[in-house]
Order: sequence, then C-alpha cells, then structure tokens
Amino acid sequence: MELRDIFSFLGSGERKTLQRVVEVLDLSIESSQHLLNLVEQLKKCDFDGVAREFDRISELENRADEEHRRLVRLICTGSFFGGIREDLLSLLENIDNIADAAKHSAMIFHETELSKTVIDYFFQEDVISFVSTCVYAAQQLKEAIKALEKSKEEVLELTEIIDQKETEADDIHHLIVQHLYKNEINAKSLDIVLLKDFLTIADDIADNSENGSDVLQILVAKGYS
Repeated sequence: MELRDIFSFLGSGERKTLQRVVEVLDLSIESSQHLLNLVEQLKKCDFDGVAREFDRISELENRADEEHRRLVRLICTGSFFGGIREDLLSLLENIDNIADAAKHSAMIFHETELSKTVIDYFFQEDVISFVSTCVYAAQQLKEAIKALEKSKEEVLELTEIIDQKETEADDIHHLIVQHLYKNEINAKSLDIVLLKDFLTIADDIADNSENGSDVLQILVAKGYS
C-alpha cells in the first residue's frame, strides 16, 4: 500500500519515510509469522524445521535492524511537519522490537533441544493460539496505520482491537505458565524456565504492537488522520 494519501499535507519526503516505516513493519510481521511456523515445527519435534525457521527469522530481523538504523538517521536529520519526529521514532522502535522479540524467542528453541516429553507437555496448553494472537496484534498494527488515510474512527477501532489482542495474549500466557509450574512430568527446572522465557519474550510481539498503536492514537489526537 502506498501512503501517498496518508498525511496528505506532508511533503513527498515525509510520505516516503512513512512508507519505509511500514516496510520495516512488514519485515517484523513476517518474522513473527515465521515464529508461528517454528512453533508448529516444534510441536511435531521437527528440529530441522525449527532450525530452518530460525534462520529465516534471523535473516528478516537483521534486515529490519538495518532498515531501522537507516531510518533513525534519516528521521533524526530530516525536517518533519508539526514535530512528529519523536512519534515516528517511537513507532519505529516498537516495530523493530517486534522482530527482535520473534528472533530472541525463537533462539531459545534453536539453541536448546527439548525432549519429546517436555514438548508434548508444553503443548497441552494452546501455545499455537498464544503465538497466533501475538502475530494478529502485529498485523492489526499495520491495518491501523493504513486506516490513517480513512478516518480517525477506524484507526481508534483498530487500536482497540490491538489492545484486546494484547490482553488475550497475556491471558493465554498466564494459563500456560500456570500449567508449566505444575510440572506434572517432573521436567528439569531449566527446561521450565526456558519455556517460561520463551512465552515472556514472544509476548513482547503483542506488547510492542499495542505500544505502536498508542503512538497512532497520539497522531490521531494531533490531527494526523
């Protein structure tokens, strides 16, 4: 989607910058989608599949980081209408954090080969739904940005959906952690800690999506929709 109609009062350079912000978000969303693929491979104990998905996530996260650094320099040195520089930087940081969360959570399963017993116990709760909810929140962040060219009401409706999905992810996260703490299979304490760490880091996908939506609410409040 071209952002030529969003913030129509801005100059072409500013609109191009916004388009590049969305391109970074695309990389972050794709990273999180591959995290979902990785978790699905883990459920099947396909460790080769886990490794392939991690490599793809790592590649996407590196690309997002590179583009993030370029955009930060561009935004810091450019001239932007109405003091939106800080808002763009905040939005960009949250978007980059989505890719970071996908990579760092995936790294846990890339570096540690859990037993089938532990994996099966982990997936007794709806881990797939948890990651899917996080991914959906990131996807809705993009929809909220696109909605800036339509109406503030649609932007705000989408930010509410993102907030709901972040809460839903937290609720599923809590249920899975409770299940892990029961440790009905007497798994190693380290395995339980690693699984809990995975959930906490992956949850950052939804958290940063919500944080990004908060920035959009600020832009709407400033009249940029």
